[in-house]
Amino acid sequence: MSEDQLNFGFEESGEPDPGESGPGESGPGESGPGESGPEQPAPVDSSQKTESDGPLSEPTREQRCLGAVLGGAIGDAMGHPTEFMGSFESIRRRYPPNGVTQFELFWDRDGRRFAPYTDDTQMSECVLRALLDESNDLDECMKGMAERFIEWSHSPQGGHRAPGNACLSGCRALESGVHWSEGGGPTAGGCGSVMRAYPFGLVFADDIERAEDWAVAHSKLTHRDPIALAASAAMAVGVVRILRDESVTTVISEMVAAACRYSAPTAQMMCRAIDEAREGVNPETTLTRLEAWAAHEAIAAAVYIFVRHPNDPRTAILEGTNTPGDSDSIATLAGALTGARCGIEALPEDWVKDVERSDELRELALRISS
Repeated sequence: MSEDQLNFGFEESGEPDPGESGPGESGPGESGPGESGPEQPAPVDSSQKTESDGPLSEPTREQRCLGAVLGGAIGDAMGHPTEFMGSFESIRRRYPPNGVTQFELFWDRDGRRFAPYTDDTQMSECVLRALLDESNDLDECMKGMAERFIEWSHSPQGGHRAPGNACLSGCRALESGVHWSEGGGPTAGGCGSVMRAYPFGLVFADDIERAEDWAVAHSKLTHRDPIALAASAAMAVGVVRILRDESVTTVISEMVAAACRYSAPTAQMMCRAIDEAREGVNPETTLTRLEAWAAHEAIAAAVYIFVRHPNDPRTAILEGTNTPGDSDSIATLAGALTGARCGIEALPEDWVKDVERSDELRELALRISS
């Protein structure tokens, strides 16, 4: 369905599986009921722009890949301590006066002090390594990715970091022999697949159809609800468009169109978030509604922040961090999008240095553009 054919009145599955945990439950990280869709928003106006056309200097492809990988990991680590905090007020009370403005959580291991990320980055690394191993045959790549997910579910790099129930359930199904395309539950609609979808846009920057198709296919390993497929498609397409140095308006319009091919309610939610960003609606209004436990809320929150701060990864990451919902996932998506747009040079040097396994992630990102 094209963007101009949106019909927000018809029915579609738009709720995540109630079996996925939400905030306050054991093993949380990606559920919580999302709304099936907000009121009908205005369509995306392709002639309207809210900020300058691009960053001060155009980054190279290598810098963009580094920016996306490190930006996503930084956002994940920055949002790690605020996930599940419940309200903007509680975040400001815990981190006065304005909430988190720098890394607040550090671990000391193997003689190094670092800001730890969560399962978002652990799984994103699994995805990226699987793509770098096999980027020609979809079935072979997904089989390899399934093996990496199963290994992650038992012994993740750095230990378990509040993994999502749907991701773990999908891994159990895959381990039992279920085909990769049916590993996820049909109503699993948490943010566990969109949080790890940006690598498809990096690896397939010159083949946008493959980026979308493979991102959607990979979601099925753990999440098969249409809202999860739509969010993964939108994220992959958005990264491709960003790497092609297209305008913010083009990027978000193509992200909405990609989402609509799988879930009109997801596209609708994104449109409303875009409208609110353009109208200057306060983050405490929009990001209280879009807590991002569900996939369509996560991608809508990401485009809201991207429209507000396309040329400022630092501010985008902090805005995603200081949210009462799935803050690490929101900040991951915001960091990957703005990092891809602005490049690694736009990320604060101390953040790049302090994030967990910075050197290893840098090396992995460099493999994309080599």
